[in-house]
Amino acid sequence: MRQDNHVFPELEYDTPVVVLGGGFVEIAELQRLVAKGYPVVAADGAAHVALAAGVPIAAIIGDMDSYVPVHNLPKETQIVHVPEQATTDFEKCLYRTKAPTYICLGMIGKRFDHSLAALHAAQKYGQTKKLILVDETDVIAVISGPVSFDVPVETRISVYPLSAIEMDYSKGLAYPLDGLCLAQGDVISTSNCAVEPNIEIVPHGDHAQPYLLILPNQFLDVLTEIEMSNVSAPRF
Repeated sequence: MRQDNHVFPELEYDTPVVVLGGGFVEIAELQRLVAKGYPVVAADGAAHVALAAGVPIAAIIGDMDSYVPVHNLPKETQIVHVPEQATTDFEKCLYRTKAPTYICLGMIGKRFDHSLAALHAAQKYGQTKKLILVDETDVIAVISGPVSFDVPVETRISVYPLSAIEMDYSKGLAYPLDGLCLAQGDVISTSNCAVEPNIEIVPHGDHAQPYLLILPNQFLDVLTEIEMSNVSAPRF
């Protein structure tokens, strides 16, 4: 391996990064994101998914318990061996890199334990990293603070708390969030729906905990713009 250093410096990227895991990955979507110029960071053995799809890999990061070295790996690919076992390979990809947004494929779906680990990472890094998780059905943005975006009326929208979060108000949802304290085991807002084209979600306070904004996965680009700006997204 070209790098075997647990103090390897942080890798920095100027564009959104595709973080690749070992769960379900829509190859056409991966190739579309790479065509937009987004580099791929593979979590350990997920590198083989990228290689099979014929897409370049900027970096492979993990404890290297599932990556099998290949002879045709481009010399530009950085291999970062992180042997510690206190975090998942997904977390290693996050804390060893710096990027404006992370589009994470193969981190949720397929195996529920891996999905739970991804949600753990979402809560742990949600206030310092802009994360988007994608599976075969949904796209999930980890949001901190208020958000405003446009979607067609009747679009399915879920707002899910990672920890207790008080909402000031919402606009455009069939079931308003005004004054609610969302918390697992108490009140959540899954399978809500857009009744107006413009949606606003405003938590209480300046330092609200991160929460999940879940849309059908055809809205990946919308949520990417939301995360890049954390204010608004393109209008349809």
